[in-house]
Amino acid sequence: MKKIYTIGIVAFLLTLVACKKDDGTTITPPRDRQEVYNENIVEIENYLKNNYLEVVGDDATVKAIDADQVSIWDDAAYPLQSITVKNDSRTSLLTDGRIDDAVSYKLYYIVLNEGLGQTPTSVDSTFTAYKGWNLDNEIFDQNNNGYWFSFPESSISSISGYRQILSKVKTSPNNAPTLNPDGTLSWFDYGNVIVFIPSGLAYFNGVLTNIGQYAPIVFQIKLFTLRERDHDQDLIADKYEDLNGDNDFFNDDTDGDGVPDFLDIDDDGDNVLTKTELIETNDGNGNITYYDFDTVPTCGGTLKKYLDPSCQ
Repeated sequence: MKKIYTIGIVAFLLTLVACKKDDGTTITPPRDRQEVYNENIVEIENYLKNNYLEVVGDDATVKAIDADQVSIWDDAAYPLQSITVKNDSRTSLLTDGRIDDAVSYKLYYIVLNEGLGQTPTSVDSTFTAYKGWNLDNEIFDQNNNGYWFSFPESSISSISGYRQILSKVKTSPNNAPTLNPDGTLSWFDYGNVIVFIPSGLAYFNGVLTNIGQYAPIVFQIKLFTLRERDHDQDLIADKYEDLNGDNDFFNDDTDGDGVPDFLDIDDDGDNVLTKTELIETNDGNGNITYYDFDTVPTCGGTLKKYLDPSCQ
């Protein structure tokens, strides 16, 4: 999706990153985000009422209505849905590093196929194919084979509206393709979704080829597979570090040090590494076994020992 860059966790923690593309220009200062969104949502809804959807196989095309076609807005075969989200982009990986954006964004979307596998969390790595176009139906980017995206370390290359809509679909079953006789791979029963994205959840005041400043865009996304992550390599999978279950991994910080648990190698701040607190047996000769997550003990309370500073 427009020049992919990857930034390591440590570098991102030390540096504030502006989400700009090197092939575009910007206005300084940018316009008010709420004002832009108010304009964008009108543009998107007009687009939905004046264009229709064609689906051939698993590929979608949107065209301007020129006869008696049914608009996307009224299409019962592929019903339009919506969710309201906040911008999850980051200026840093600390708990207070979320972008300053108070807007509640409406994301219209169409599920072409839900998929039969897993729904990704916000910090899983995802392997997706995609096609992106503007509201003039001009394609600006396309990848049919699939590309790995990881949040938050590559958050400047994938956009918030793209990432967040993946919660509405699932991967291919077993997260694996089928090997064809000719050696190629095919994916089946994967999530396939179209999302209509306001500029505040896309490139905002950046200018890219076929994407104007403050312009809404559209993506068709095919979610082939995912990779569950353990970003801090503390042997607690990220999926277990969203303690309040809201899919925002940055607001879970057990020791209050400003580093979210899924990036913190000492979750409870007791100066004992989380990984060390998960040791079940150690014979002193390098033979170490670790607790599975479900079997990590407590010290009589409700918190597992790696989250309880009084329990070592």
